[in-house]
Amino acid sequence: MIDLTIWNLTLPVETPPLTTAAALPKLQTSYFTNTGDKVVFWAPVNGSHTGNSEFPRSELRETSTDGKARNWLYNSGLNTLKGTLSVNQVPSTGRVVVAQIHAKNATTPLLKVVYRYANGIGNIDLEYRINPTDVKSPVAYTVTDVPLNKVFAYAIQMNKQGKLTVLINNAGPQIQLAPAWHNYAFYFKAGVYTLDNVGYATEGGKVTYTRLEVSHE
Repeated sequence: MIDLTIWNLTLPVETPPLTTAAALPKLQTSYFTNTGDKVVFWAPVNGSHTGNSEFPRSELRETSTDGKARNWLYNSGLNTLKGTLSVNQVPSTGRVVVAQIHAKNATTPLLKVVYRYANGIGNIDLEYRINPTDVKSPVAYTVTDVPLNKVFAYAIQMNKQGKLTVLINNAGPQIQLAPAWHNYAFYFKAGVYTLDNVGYATEGGKVTYTRLEVSHE
């Protein structure tokens, strides 16, 4: 079972844009379905988007148990996000984000786990932004040959020395956090962020999570 009491949810609809942690365990919509043993996220390309975002999302953002947004500093301890999931549908651009480390007061995320599908082949890219002001986040690591609907697992962990470890199916890079990020407060996100905003209502990103755990030690 996925503990939904420590997350807020943003849906690709104009009202309401955010569903609080207290309501999540009972929430059932076309964009978010919880059956107890799995959670399905759906974000069509014609869905609404929030803030400075160009694209729609059905995505969780970590909170405390009281529903207030949780943010943590890199040197606060051992901060971990683990997920097991499959990507079931992608938009015509072929790209969806399934997990992130974002930062409060930063317009762009530190890390994105991106599923990329092209020419019948699925890949997972870890896009890592070296400095907060960088325009692009280069691909730090790629896992190839991950078909649609194939289950995979990730583990994202940052320790108090600023070492970021990202594993996809138990393999992946270790990256040292740049000093420019040290004063930012981070938070985890998970779900589907559809990197496309053109097309029909039947086009979009769909992701099924069977495990999602966050811890701070």
